[in-house]
Amino acid sequence: MDSSSYVLIVDDQHSDLRLLESILKGHGFRPLSLTDPTKVLAQCRAQPPLLILLDISMPELDGFEVCTQLKADHLLADIPVLFLTSMRDMSDRLRGFKAGGADFLTKPYEPSELIARVSTHIKLRKTQLELARRNQELKEKISDLECAHAALLESQARTNAVLNNAGICIGVLDINCRYEKVNGMYARIFGYSEEEFQGMRLWDILRPDYAEQSQAAAERLRSGQQEQHYADKVFVRKNGSQFPGGHWLSPQRDSDGGCRGFVCVISDLTEQKEAEHKLRLAHTVFETSSEGMLITDEDNRIVMVNPAFTAITGWRSEEVIGRTPFFQNSNRHSREFYRQMWDTLLTNDRWQGELWNCRRNGEVYPLWLSISVIRGQDGGIVNHVALFSDISERKKAEEILRYQAMHDPLTKLPNRAMFDERLRGALARARRKQSLVALLYLDLDNFKTVNDTLGHAAGDRLLQLVAETMQSCLRVEDMAARIGGDEFCAILEDICSVSHAAGIAERIITSLGALDCSPDGYGLRTSIGIAVYPHHGEDAEHLLRCADKAMYTAKRLGKGRCCLAAGE
Repeated sequence: MDSSSYVLIVDDQHSDLRLLESILKGHGFRPLSLTDPTKVLAQCRAQPPLLILLDISMPELDGFEVCTQLKADHLLADIPVLFLTSMRDMSDRLRGFKAGGADFLTKPYEPSELIARVSTHIKLRKTQLELARRNQELKEKISDLECAHAALLESQARTNAVLNNAGICIGVLDINCRYEKVNGMYARIFGYSEEEFQGMRLWDILRPDYAEQSQAAAERLRSGQQEQHYADKVFVRKNGSQFPGGHWLSPQRDSDGGCRGFVCVISDLTEQKEAEHKLRLAHTVFETSSEGMLITDEDNRIVMVNPAFTAITGWRSEEVIGRTPFFQNSNRHSREFYRQMWDTLLTNDRWQGELWNCRRNGEVYPLWLSISVIRGQDGGIVNHVALFSDISERKKAEEILRYQAMHDPLTKLPNRAMFDERLRGALARARRKQSLVALLYLDLDNFKTVNDTLGHAAGDRLLQLVAETMQSCLRVEDMAARIGGDEFCAILEDICSVSHAAGIAERIITSLGALDCSPDGYGLRTSIGIAVYPHHGEDAEHLLRCADKAMYTAKRLGKGRCCLAAGE
């Protein structure tokens, strides 16, 4: 491993080291890591790196002290040091620059920013090394004027080639920050020709409010108070348009240490700033959304949840990070349900549907869930993103609407719609089991008298009493329904005989007859028609007509009685 191929990372936190190694390797860099800051000097002397990523907060020796030692060694002083820190205090940054640091990277790391800064510093370092090498060659050949002149011309040509072929803006300035030379990229980005830059000053391409800042930085570099300056600034092109850019300014010193000019490097941060804006926007949506959100890794382990997740489920972020979402399982879904869900997700990269999960307090609740798969460039799964909303209130509203649609509002009994549905189901079960189903059709014989004598309120109360009485005469598995006016029906499943149905009908007639329906104490007379599947009909419509006819037969025979449908 030589100085042209590795970056030295110094951090006592193994997790941070692994993260930085992974990011750098993923972009073609070769990192070397140290956890002991006392070994940095020896490592750099043995194998000088292109760049040092140096953590500030370390035991025994902090980053500032390590950097100071490096800069005190003239063989190592030119190696750029990027401090790694979670500190944002400006005094800490000033201390870092005074120690000789070139730049700062703030934890947690934004990979695109990390690579942009590392790449730029490495390119600048390589340029400096190249210039130093050429200068050394010139010194070695100074005894021979012709060779020295040829070497100088060659060095200048190669330097120009490096400058012009670099993918970043590189400019050479004199002691007063006037441009002496710029590379092609510099000219293209700003819209000036290389000749037009001659004599322009650095702050001529800066937005005016940044001029004073740059002048002060140049003065600190000239006086040796600072070895390098970096800042994000806003630059102005020849046509007046503006763009955000990263600005590096490094002094060029002679053999006595005096400043003889500067190297200025500028990178266009437009795409980076746009990406940062999108990230901030995505973060805002993530944090403020009323929908619960969770993100899992390729192994489906949770890496992030939003506040709405906690509000809905009761689980805090620190309680769920690293776990799979299955801990919320309500046990209401089969293994086959989850197998089909994952098959669809892996096939279509998306699944959505209704699910029942369990909150932290044990409450089971319904949710509408949407899961998306995020894949990397190689097609492999990188993340799963799940969005969900609590639909408890919607489900309750649906249940209320369904209840209202299927029940009589006065008696609370099932209405005609639910009765028809239940009857068809009962007949389907009876066909499979070859069992009997009885249908009782009930009509109140003297209900009009009650309404006319006592009023409709009393009539309504009487209908409620009829409903209660009918239910008390039926088994739990039987169903009573009000199908209209003073007409009621009952479905009796799995009866043992026709006489069983007749016995229940007689019980209803007797119980209703015992009701005290008027101040005069007359009883409530009821006529009931009975039809039995399969004797009187094979389908619901036929069976209902038979029971209805039997009820009218009971009325003709004197009311207050039950009558079996014809054919039995």
